Amino acid sequence: MRKNSAPAQGSADCQNGAAMNGELKRRVLAICREAGFPLAGVARAAPAGGARAAAQRALAEGLFGAMRWMDADWVERATDPGRFLAGARSLVVVALPAHAPDPPRPADGRARGLVARYARGRDYHRVFEGRLRKAVRRLREELGAEARATVDYGPLLERPYAAAAGLGWLGKSTMLLAPGFGPWVLLGVIATTLEMEPDPPLRKSCGSCRRCIVACPTQAIAADGGVVDARRCISYLTIEHRGVVPRDLRAAMGARVFGCDDCLDACPVGASRWEADPELQAASAERAWPELRAFVEMDQAEFEAAYRGTALMRAKREGMARNACIALGNVGSAEEAPVLARALEDGSAVVRGHAAWALGRLAARTGADVQELLTGRLTAEDDPWVREEIALALEEADARTRTG
Repeated sequence: MRKNSAPAQGSADCQNGAAMNGELKRRVLAICREAGFPLAGVARAAPAGGARAAAQRALAEGLFGAMRWMDADWVERATDPGRFLAGARSLVVVALPAHAPDPPRPADGRARGLVARYARGRDYHRVFEGRLRKAVRRLREELGAEARATVDYGPLLERPYAAAAGLGWLGKSTMLLAPGFGPWVLLGVIATTLEMEPDPPLRKSCGSCRRCIVACPTQAIAADGGVVDARRCISYLTIEHRGVVPRDLRAAMGARVFGCDDCLDACPVGASRWEADPELQAASAERAWPELRAFVEMDQAEFEAAYRGTALMRAKREGMARNACIALGNVGSAEEAPVLARALEDGSAVVRGHAAWALGRLAARTGADVQELLTGRLTAEDDPWVREEIALALEEADARTRTG
């Protein structure tokens, strides 16, 4: 009888353990929902070998651009939850929807830029930080667990772990595609010492779809998908990149001044579902369609006053003025020439050089008379690169005059 009863007792213990584990997981996910995260899943806190190898290849090929903090050690840490939190057993990946429709574009005839949807409301890092703190505090106080959270600035590659947690699959654009939401989700991660049953990964893929690859204005996505060259990505160029934007990519940037949604807009997954967390929605049409001349003309104090608490602070005043100059060259009218002429006097050589390029492009597009503006600045400019940009802009303007 003893031999027969032992397995029965072991089976009961196993069932009880599974039930307790299930209850623990339900409680953790409930805490996340109550903290403000409608989407959450659990992954094992194990090294992500595949993601690590992919990141190492990208690093070796220089695809991270000038993001110097993403070095070999960062890659190792970002794919090893144990280095993020000692004793981590589980990762709770949380997500917020961020697919808000465009507000009506102001019909005032002014040249306006375009801001990516996720950046039109409050800075999502701050939104996540406040809610993650609440969740982490409750995990510690109610469940006696160690926990640590991060958003995308932290040393964890959240997309591979989100896929491992069953929240979606990695699309050819490298974005996480969540069922019903597509690529329109923002992610955060909580590492904890609690051990929970991980959610099963989704058995889905993009199949033969290549819409995101075709839609990318700068061909930043590899031909077969799965790899993005940050050096060509408009989001990187307008936000993370400091300094000179390559000349061959400027025209493709169009009116975009912060981020780019083209590959997301092209994705059919979640395309018809318009849903965004209230804090991520544009407070006004100006947040989605900012007047370009404002970025060129405002000083540092004015920029901080206007955009404090938003994601645009990441690009800094110099970056936004640079981006606005490029956009004015691409979509502005001849009436914007005086704005760009004033930008030729900016204290930043980066802004001055892109203003010169924009004047040349404006002349080529609209026939604006900019030669005198450029020539006048050329005599006073002492930066070699800016002088080169002015000379090239003069050539472009002269060519338009000869053929116009």
